[in-house]
Amino acid sequence: MQVPRDGLQQKLERLSQSQQSIESVSSFCIFYHKDAKGVVQVWEQEFYKAPADRKLALLYLANHILQEGRKKGMSFQEEYFKTLPKAVSHVVKYGDDKAKKAVTRLVTVWEERRVFGSRHIKSFRDVLGLPADTKPAAMASIPAAAVGNGSSAVAKLGPVGDALSNVLQQSHAATLKGQEFKNSWSQNLLTTAGLGEVTAAQGKLKEYSAALESEVLARKAAATALNAELSRQTAELSRAESQLQTVAGQQQQLAGRLTLLTSQLTSAMGSLSQLFQQVPEQ
Repeated sequence: MQVPRDGLQQKLERLSQSQQSIESVSSFCIFYHKDAKGVVQVWEQEFYKAPADRKLALLYLANHILQEGRKKGMSFQEEYFKTLPKAVSHVVKYGDDKAKKAVTRLVTVWEERRVFGSRHIKSFRDVLGLPADTKPAAMASIPAAAVGNGSSAVAKLGPVGDALSNVLQQSHAATLKGQEFKNSWSQNLLTTAGLGEVTAAQGKLKEYSAALESEVLARKAAATALNAELSRQTAELSRAESQLQTVAGQQQQLAGRLTLLTSQLTSAMGSLSQLFQQVPEQ
């Protein structure tokens, strides 16, 4: 299904840096993931026409699409890498300090969450003029929605959210390593392949194994955090149910008292009415 280009262009023209705006347009784009090429082409056209503040919003949108779109495959990674280095370079060349810091933080996100491979990250670092061993600044000013990968939701869950976020990262890393090994695998490795080819495949397999071990550890940590949270919620549930029972008892007591007072008032009004009837007219 091809993305309606005019409709997407209108959405991009109205895009802002708000969480709601980024998430809404990102969902629209990901729905057309089978036409990732068309989505990115429209994005690129709009990027170079947009004013500075919307250029930044468009980069945040791209980041959100890249991370959330991974659930649908790697098509957005492939298409966005064709244009993002040039877009980042444009911001570095023409943007102000705020914009430059923002794209540097985005590269941090892409590196830490393995949105792109190390070779791709190096190209971004080269554009930014960052040494290979330098970590960009923290991503404090990036909007929550722009970070993507579920962070806008799990970030509110404390330790559980941190654990689940780590699971997503490690799972994605293991998937990438598995794909790299799969690409290097062939039956020739067990029959006619030479030393260099077998050694390279073995290295890929070790990396895949290490990534899977990290994923297993992350999932165990998440399970522990979830169990701890479940125990806490169970205790809080018991407390709330106990308080509800107490309140229900108090409601019954007040209802009984109200019934008694109503009855007494009705009786008093009846007696008063009879008293007035007995008073002789003058």
